[in-house]
Amino acid sequence: MKNRTPILQLMIVSSLILLHPSGSVFAAENNTGAPDGVGLGASRVIYPSGSRGVSLKVNNTADNPFLVKSEVLDESGQHEAPFIVTPPLFRLDGGQSQALSIVRTGGDFPADRESINWVCVSSIPPEPDSAWDDSKRDAGKEKIAVAIRMLPVRCVKLFVRPSGVRGNSLDAANKVTWTIKGGAVVSSNPTPFYINISEASVEGKKLKMGKSYIPPFSEERYLLPHGIAKSNSVVRWSVIGDYGEEKEKTVTVK
Repeated sequence: MKNRTPILQLMIVSSLILLHPSGSVFAAENNTGAPDGVGLGASRVIYPSGSRGVSLKVNNTADNPFLVKSEVLDESGQHEAPFIVTPPLFRLDGGQSQALSIVRTGGDFPADRESINWVCVSSIPPEPDSAWDDSKRDAGKEKIAVAIRMLPVRCVKLFVRPSGVRGNSLDAANKVTWTIKGGAVVSSNPTPFYINISEASVEGKKLKMGKSYIPPFSEERYLLPHGIAKSNSVVRWSVIGDYGEEKEKTVTVK
């Protein structure tokens, strides 16, 4: 009788902790580079209100595979938004890319202005000698591997743009005004677009920004740096367009 030795390979490839970025979406924003392997192919996504879906590429520049989780969160980063991302959970091999399909499933978004959500991806690498790391696989041994090391979450803005909102955010930024009121620098956005700012300074001193955008028909207040005059001060700021392009603007606050 032939001796048969069954080989059991129990592959627990992930105990992927489904943590939302919570308030950290702002810290994770535009973190599209991939120093540890997984990165996003764009710094923002525009979703036309009448669209049947948009896509976003996820890239793995490392040699090893990652398990990647994708989702769309609301502006706060604490709740799921009415979108389906496909695939929601997938293995991404080294040197490969995966296109995410993002489809709106509902939601009551205003028709007179943009709305903001966040596309976020989180990833875990294989632990040393784990069964799903091809470079370390040993088919002759039983393996139980649980990967629980979560790498930093990456999030980019997802703007729902109504059909009635014409133009683009870069041109709309020309209508933003800056003033100094009391101990604050105030930026006012009279347009239906989210105005995205990478940085801003007054008289060469950087402003501390709680978030990197001015919502439609709203204003944002930034603490006035010490020693800055309340009039005739120069504000320099960089605005980010629909495709990630940046343009520096300068205005003198009267």
